[in-house]
Amino acid sequence: MKKLLLVISIFLLTACGAPPTAPITAEASVTEVSASAAPTEEPVIEPSSPVLFKIVKADGSTFDVTLEAIKSLPLTQITVDGKVQEGPKLLDVLALAGVTEFTEVSLSGTGSPSTLTFEQVSENTILDFSNRGTMKLATTHIPKADWTKDIAEITVK
Repeated sequence: MKKLLLVISIFLLTACGAPPTAPITAEASVTEVSASAAPTEEPVIEPSSPVLFKIVKADGSTFDVTLEAIKSLPLTQITVDGKVQEGPKLLDVLALAGVTEFTEVSLSGTGSPSTLTFEQVSENTILDFSNRGTMKLATTHIPKADWTKDIAEITVK
């Protein structure tokens, strides 16, 4: 194999019309050919945490809420219609985006859109994971049939 690489290297040098300026050794040829033949490795970029939904702030800027960010928040449990719901408080989710002051928030996704006043975004208002890996509203302030499911956007006013 080394001899073949040496022959190829000499052939390439003479084919280009430039005589070699230094003696070519088998080791040097192998190193040169191997280095140039090695594919360039692209850096491995880890996929970022998936975006679950976005928050549109009152100033119009947006904030992507990722799965990783949601998992970092403490969980709260509420009981609605005899069933325990568990997830981060909506207040904590809004705080991720730097939102602490607002008059109301609107949630959109599948099912019913929901609008909550500042007073309704309380300890009894959480975002719960659905069976599809999306999040749904869970609160004691709105009937369960009207909860927003598969939340895609939360708009803050």
